[in-house]
Amino acid sequence: MNSVLLQLEDALCWTVLAPLVRARRRRSARKITQELHDRQRIDRVLNEIVSQHADLLC
Repeated sequence: MNSVLLQLEDALCWTVLAPLVRARRRRSARKITQELHDRQRIDRVLNEIVSQHADLLC
C-alpha cells in the first residue's frame, strides 16, 4: 500500500469512520497471519517428506 493511502487511513482513525478502519486493519492482519501460519505448516510437511524420502530425491 502506498504512503498516501496509509496516511489517509491514519487520519480516518480519528473520525467517525474509525470502526471501519479498525475492521479493515484487523482483516489485513488476520490475512497476513494466516498466510504465515500456512507457510510454516507447508515448510514442516515438506521437511518431513524430504527427511523420510531423501532416497527418492537423488
